[in-house]
Order: sequence, then structure tokens, then C-alpha cells
Amino acid sequence: MTTAAIPFDPARAERIGRARRRVPEDAVDRVVRGMFRTDTVIDAVVEDFANLGPGTGWRLLGEALRHRDPCPPGAPDSLRDLLTPLMNPPDWFDPIQIRRGAELWWRFAPAVIIGMGGTLMTAYRFGDLNKPQAMNSRSETMAARRYEETSRWVLAATEPGRLVPGGTGFDATIRIRFVHAMVRRHLRKSGAWRRDAWGEPIHTTGMAVTAHAFLLMPLALYELFDMPLSSEELEAIRQLWCWIGCLMGVPHDLLAHSIDDAENISRAATVIFAPPDADTATLTRALLRGGLRPERILPQPLRRATAPILRPPISTLVWGTTGRTVTAYSDPDGTPPRNHPLILSLRQLARVRELLRRNGRLGADEHIATTQRRVLSSALDAMRAAPAPLDPARAVTAKR
Repeated sequence: MTTAAIPFDPARAERIGRARRRVPEDAVDRVVRGMFRTDTVIDAVVEDFANLGPGTGWRLLGEALRHRDPCPPGAPDSLRDLLTPLMNPPDWFDPIQIRRGAELWWRFAPAVIIGMGGTLMTAYRFGDLNKPQAMNSRSETMAARRYEETSRWVLAATEPGRLVPGGTGFDATIRIRFVHAMVRRHLRKSGAWRRDAWGEPIHTTGMAVTAHAFLLMPLALYELFDMPLSSEELEAIRQLWCWIGCLMGVPHDLLAHSIDDAENISRAATVIFAPPDADTATLTRALLRGGLRPERILPQPLRRATAPILRPPISTLVWGTTGRTVTAYSDPDGTPPRNHPLILSLRQLARVRELLRRNGRLGADEHIATTQRRVLSSALDAMRAAPAPLDPARAVTAKR
């Protein structure tokens, strides 16, 4: 895409100039281009599905994933164009490294859980990036369920060994890509989308920044917890999220080809994206008031009565703390909150665990990942959370 094809906006132009003074120009150019580009490959599939009978497209997708056949009988060519390169991964795809990256990413569950929450909150912070969430009301009216569904997807996508074609993580990530395409189609048809101000709906830069946040925020927390990772370990984790980004439809030029490049793209984007607005406040308030459903731990007869009492304080405690902790990583001038009480406590726990790990007391990395993943999955199960990632057929919820 040429610069001339990008709509001019004075405020955005000023932010682009500021970004050029902070990060390499190439990263800035890729970020700006990506804001006016979408995942056209899957957009074509969704359009073709809309012309089939009700439910036919989703049945064909299920058959294609189940049998690892990119074009089952009756499927449109667009489905083949989407799935063929993913079921025949590129030369840089290394399943052993990606499995290793998933094991290492889950070395300490609090780093992953806080980083995951921070990734969700980052999307709300910017006045253009938050528009798909604001206009598709799930994030406001079903804030807790959206977090639960995202958590289920993260658990599926980062289960060691399950991100290869035919694996449950592979399938779940393809389906989330369809979720984005369904919402994007809805927003375009709504007539309310302002491309000049916000870029394309669910644009490729936003997708890349989200994937990079899942990579970078937990790594920043590992550093904050004094849990250093070797260069080889960092490379395995990078390969994990580079492949997930590829499956999600992030174009090659915006993938995490190195940790430094992912950081440059993220820094450029956080300067170029629009500042917080009223939708930022609305979406954040929804998280703070009802971003968790702790009453679901209780017996069924007590849930309705206790929900208004338990949800606001517990949601505020968890999401407010997460927000304060991760602000430093979405702010180019932020300072790591080393003395935050939560960080201090988790750092002490992390140091003890690191000592035990190095002495072989915690078992192999695969075993550690299994136990740490159970921290999140057990909490979700205890709250009777959404049992699976969002079904793309139910992705669109009109704004009230």
C-alpha cells in the first residue's frame, strides 16, 4: 500500500512524526500501512460462507480441520486458499522449538495471567484500536465471559505440542481468526465504521500488536520477577508467538521476526494509535465492575443474589491491579513497577521457585508447564467459566 492510499488525519500525522523520533522508521511505516490493511484471505472465506446455506460454512470448516483437508467436498476455493499454506507450514516453522516455547512461556503462571490481562486492557486503551470492541458490545455487556473465552483460547493455543496442523491449539486459533473476520464484516456492513479516523476494522497492525503483547508482556514480567531467560529460551518463545501470529493472519512483515522487532512495532503502534476516549472509559469500567464472575464458585441458589456484591470489588481488585502493573509496558515512557506490592510478593515466590527449579525439584519444563497451566484452568473451572473459546458463528453481538 502506498502512502498516498492512506487517509490523512492531522492528529495521526503528528503522532506518526513523534513515533519516527522514537523508533526505527521502517517499523513506523509498517505500522501505518498495517492500519489500513486487513486479513483479506479469510475475509473472502467469510463472504463465501455467507452465500452458502445456514451453518454450511461452519460444517465445512469443521470437516476441513478434522480431516486436515483444506478443501472438503462442497467447500469454496477461498477455504482452500486459507488453509493450504497453514496445513503445509513455511520452512521457518519448527514444531520442536514451538513446543519448547510453549513450555517455557508457562514457567510461572502469574506472569502469563497478568500479561494476558494486560494484553486485553491494552486493546481498550487506544481510541481507535478499541472501536471493534466498543461497537460489538460483547466486551461491554459480557466482559467476564470475553475474558473467559480468551483464556480458554490461550490455554488451547499454548498447550505444548498442540499447535501443529491437526492439533487442538491449531484448530482453536483458526476459529478465532474467523471470529475476527465475522466481526470485521459486521462492522463494515453497519455503515458506522470511520476508516479515515480508525483505519480498517480489526486491521493487521492491531492483530500484530496483540500477538506481540502476548509475547512481550509475560517476558517483561519474568524480568520483573527476576526470572531470567536465556537467549535460546527467548528464541523458542518468540517462535511460538510468531507461529500463532501467522495462524491468526498477521502478515509476514508484521510478524515477530525478532524480539527487538516486535518491541519496535509495539512501541511505534502505542505512539501512533489514538489516545484514550469515552469508549476506553466504558470498556475499562465494564472490566472493573464485572470482569470476573466469582459468585459462580458458590452453589447455584446463591449466585444471583451475590453477583452484585462480589463482582465489583473482586473485579476491581484483579483488573485494577493488572492495569496498574502493565501500564508501564503500554506507555513508551513508563517505568517498571518493581515496588508494587503485588510484584514484590510474586518476586519472592518466583525466586523460591527458581531455586527449586534449578535444583531439579520442580521437574522438567514440560511438567512445570502442565502444573502452571492448571493454575488458570482450575480457576476457570471453579468459576464455571465459559468452557471453550468463542464460536465464530456467535461472534457478532449488536451494540445496544
